[in-house]
Amino acid sequence: MPESLTSREKQAIATKKRIYRCGVELIKKYGYDNITVKEIAEKANVSIGNYYHYFKSKYDLLVEIFKHGDEFFEAEVPKILDEYKDCKDILVQYFLVYARLSINDGVEMAKNLYIPTNKMFLTHGRSMQNMLIQILKNEQEKGKIPNTLDCEEITEKLFIVARGVIFDWCLKDGKTDLLAEMKEIISRMVESYIKK
Repeated sequence: MPESLTSREKQAIATKKRIYRCGVELIKKYGYDNITVKEIAEKANVSIGNYYHYFKSKYDLLVEIFKHGDEFFEAEVPKILDEYKDCKDILVQYFLVYARLSINDGVEMAKNLYIPTNKMFLTHGRSMQNMLIQILKNEQEKGKIPNTLDCEEITEKLFIVARGVIFDWCLKDGKTDLLAEMKEIISRMVESYIKK
């Protein structure tokens, strides 16, 4: 935290982080649909009113979880672009970041996020998607991907496949090698988009 913050501002940041952390713990244990704002507030040792001071709704907690995912991508993707130059390598490495995000969160969290009622996966305009769209457009400009293909559509299809790989990992209680599975399946998918 910046030194210029007042003790009250530091306390507010710490309180929001505690509510977030407690909400995530409850989601991991019971699932998003099976917890209430009251339970999150009790676990975080704050009033319900205090919860609503930091998060407008229970759904806002889910939004925050996905925001953390976008921030993870914003930190990791530039490293890929610095290290890899081949189109296929860049795209495969991009989705290995996606797999690592789930591994970092843990299989129990993934099991409670990769459910049909979680519509956050359908949200357009997220940083995670926008970065991939830009990468694809850059590769189109280099002549690696045909100009006849729509980069937004490719992004959507690749994410559908990647979510399926993670869902399968969840079904198998995290006992498969998620990175290896993601690499193999995304590699095959990406080959269908790249100019030979």
